[in-house]
Amino acid sequence: MRMRIAGAALRLTMVTALVLGLTGCSKAESYRYKLTLAVNTPDGVKRGSSVVEVLFWEVSVPARGIQHKLRGEALYLDLGPGRRPLIALLTSHLHPKYGEEERWTRDAGPGDNLLSRLYGPRSANLLEDVSRIARMRGAHEISPRDLPDLVTFANTEDPKSVVEVDPNNLQATLGANITWDKVLLESTDEPVTAGIELKLPWLPTYFQRNLRLDGSNHGAKRQISNMLSWDDFDQAADLKRSN
Repeated sequence: MRMRIAGAALRLTMVTALVLGLTGCSKAESYRYKLTLAVNTPDGVKRGSSVVEVLFWEVSVPARGIQHKLRGEALYLDLGPGRRPLIALLTSHLHPKYGEEERWTRDAGPGDNLLSRLYGPRSANLLEDVSRIARMRGAHEISPRDLPDLVTFANTEDPKSVVEVDPNNLQATLGANITWDKVLLESTDEPVTAGIELKLPWLPTYFQRNLRLDGSNHGAKRQISNMLSWDDFDQAADLKRSN
């Protein structure tokens, strides 16, 4: 489902409202995916999940096509006292992949290659495919290379301390004896996950000010703290802008 939309999620939300108003809310379909990470630690297996909804809808302005929007938040896995958390972002754009190498899209959840492998080849009608996937049940084991971007924080109260996690070498950033146990992806009707701002208390402020993790409001550097923003972590519509 290779549909890249330029701009931040905030601008996309504004455009979405305008387009839906102009088109009279054309046909729309959505599905929810549940991502589960299970990690081996010296204290046993730590497991966490997050449910995210992806909405697709037809538009005719400025041209006929299909738009999309995420609703949900990153998966925050607590690995225990004294250890850094493992966070699977909503997005995948730190190391863009295209064609057969793409597994997770920049801003629309799992990509064509991954969904086709799990749920069958895509047809000519995207909305029908989304509806079909939404009805399917059962968890599928996937590999770490199928995941969105992974990060952690040296200090969860300091967004600038963000560190990228190599999915093929968790120990490099998360500590000795931290390895994968299992990674699962499934279509679900469970409620969309919310509450990550309780674990990352700076998120509401960064949302209100539309900031990147380094505190700036523009992306011009190849530093991870400048490349990532609040919307890589939370698009659950729970954050509120100040007046």
